Amino acid sequence: MRETTIRIEQSVVVGTEPSRLWSLLSSTAVWSLWPDSAFVFAVPEVQTLRFFIGPIRRGTGAVLFEVCDEVPGSLIRLRTLPTGRQEYTLSVAAARRGTAKATVRVTEMVPRFRSIDFEVKRRSDIKSWLSAMRAVAEGRARWPGTGMPARLRKACMAQPRIIIAQSASASALISADPATVWDAVHSPESARFLGTSPPIYSGYVPGTPQGQAGEMQYFIDRRADGPFTGQVVVVTETADQRSALACRLGLFQFEQHYQLTPESESGPTRLNLTFRWATPETTDAAKTAATQMAESVQAVASGYKSLVETGDGRASAATEP
Repeated sequence: MRETTIRIEQSVVVGTEPSRLWSLLSSTAVWSLWPDSAFVFAVPEVQTLRFFIGPIRRGTGAVLFEVCDEVPGSLIRLRTLPTGRQEYTLSVAAARRGTAKATVRVTEMVPRFRSIDFEVKRRSDIKSWLSAMRAVAEGRARWPGTGMPARLRKACMAQPRIIIAQSASASALISADPATVWDAVHSPESARFLGTSPPIYSGYVPGTPQGQAGEMQYFIDRRADGPFTGQVVVVTETADQRSALACRLGLFQFEQHYQLTPESESGPTRLNLTFRWATPETTDAAKTAATQMAESVQAVASGYKSLVETGDGRASAATEP
């Protein structure tokens, strides 16, 4: 697909001091003012990494950003990882006395045949965003909170099920009671100890409920000297610490279903896993995906068995295909 780069710059003069405007533009909370609702949080382990959760080209998704440049008091620049296909620069400058100018610059790679539509939509979004910033900075609107807007949480929960899907399943009999197995399967930190290329950072998305539908977890990986890559999953279904369905946010649909069945009152516990993904367009790609996923889901099940039974952080499973 041929692509082109669009570049947009828009500004607004705000009736406030530059310092107050900067405190808004440099915060993650400013993204809550984005049209159609969005949420950004800094990764606790690396504050320069930030996840954006909100509207993407189709539906609701998650995008990993890095703060690639910052001049305190005047400019912050963020770009998407791993490709850098999208870059946002937010800046503040003193204007006439008692006012400041907020500027948003966007550089984005888009499909060439739809570049006009993308640019029109992005210009409209930025105009609305700047207007909302101005209202907050001038005290005409409430300062945005740091939590995820309820409307966005609802949109994340409404991830569409995969219609034409392939699947792979595996199971493992684990010598532990269901509560112990659930603690391992449910915790995002377990992923750091599984597989040859485990995520280096993982955790719960701030402000989302834990142990119930609506919970969100993030995972960040980095291979060799390459860029960071990240993903966010949302738990759309869960029942009595015995089963859960987690869906990846974004364009690439992927589902993971976990089910725990106790073999007896004191254990062991059978862990059943099923992965579902959108069927590739070609037969060869579908066959390759089926083989890789079958190996991956079995490795995940075996890895959890090793982790729970031995506590071995070198377990051989891979948490992601």
